[in-house]
Amino acid sequence: MTERLVAIGLNHHSAPVELRERVAFDDEETMRALLDLQGTTEEAFVLSTCNRTELFAVSSAPDAATRLVEFVADRRSVPASELLEHGYAWDGEEAVRHLLRVASGIESMVLGESQILGQVRAAHGAAMEAGSIGRTLGRLLPLALEIGKRSRTETAIGRGFLSPSSVAVDLVRRLLGSLEDLCVLVIGAGESGEAALRALAEAGVRDLIVANRSIGRAEATAMQVGGRTIPWGELERGLAQADIVIASTGATSWVVTAELLERVMTQRPQRPLLCIDIAVPRDVEPAVGDLPGVHLHNIDNLEAVVARNREGRDREVAAVEQIIEEGVAEYREWSSAQQIVPTIGALYQRAEAIRRLEVDRTVRRLSGLTNEERDLIDVMTSAIVRRLLHGPVAALRARGADPDVGQLARYVQELFELPVDELETAGTP
Repeated sequence: MTERLVAIGLNHHSAPVELRERVAFDDEETMRALLDLQGTTEEAFVLSTCNRTELFAVSSAPDAATRLVEFVADRRSVPASELLEHGYAWDGEEAVRHLLRVASGIESMVLGESQILGQVRAAHGAAMEAGSIGRTLGRLLPLALEIGKRSRTETAIGRGFLSPSSVAVDLVRRLLGSLEDLCVLVIGAGESGEAALRALAEAGVRDLIVANRSIGRAEATAMQVGGRTIPWGELERGLAQADIVIASTGATSWVVTAELLERVMTQRPQRPLLCIDIAVPRDVEPAVGDLPGVHLHNIDNLEAVVARNREGRDREVAAVEQIIEEGVAEYREWSSAQQIVPTIGALYQRAEAIRRLEVDRTVRRLSGLTNEERDLIDVMTSAIVRRLLHGPVAALRARGADPDVGQLARYVQELFELPVDELETAGTP
């Protein structure tokens, strides 16, 4: 039976945070899911962030999407009917287009934010480690990363735009005005926590406290912004000192409970506390918002701020969508010649491996490059590889239906030293 690409998922557009946090996969759960999916799919990829959980698979089963929904329902103990009500499913080229839109940042809560590209890259790495990437995803995922980078370097979709952490800081500034004389506690020293600390420092906050389970990570993060740390076991003391709390950990249970904060508030009469919870699953128990003097906002509350920040950005979406359609067309061409596709895929992967090696080697020797300059180098070298391969690959595809295409494939494999033993037999991506 013919293999096909399918995708299922839910995100901040389709599902409330209460459901998103129930279906989120942490790193360990993602790895287990990828390994288990290999028993029912030919290829698999899991993308789980604070705003989305999505599964992509290559499968020959006619009910592949339904099986993926049932897999998530069983894993996360959520009724399949609830996932179907708040989720979506994509098939074939629409699944390709969706992933390119996600990587480009136009499906994000904060339009054009760059964090999602790193998350796609990390998820790709996890799938590679799990051995769940084959010919189809082995072409699609590098393409998604390339289209995501092109969208940010060839348009203004990401310039000056805010990450979710920065949006949280923007909300705090709107609510409280000047932050210079306030004490802010950031719980969590991961990527989102670091981004929040940088935004707070830029906003003029002079008293920054970092709490993290790993004190070494907390100290390294605090040092970057001139902040200080408290041990995880002394979180109550940090809460008593703070005027503002921003929580962003990877914990799977409440970090700040109503019981804990009720105790804290008795230590600080007449001093209100603003809590911003940007974690999924949430770090702050919702009942905290009912305590006198405590004002709680979670990630869904940031939508209003995000909406205000969208003005002036929407005009870039059309340019990004054009780049996405170029990516979809490239994928369509790649998948059209069925018999020669394994050889073409191996050729692209060989070229990409060489390009990546040389780019990494060169970037290490060029100190002081900005992230944008690194992306420009990445996009430029990707374009060189794409243009060099365009003619040979077009000729191979044109011969895809020829009786002697197998011999042609062997010539190409020999010429470019492709791993013949690893090439798959022909099939429809």
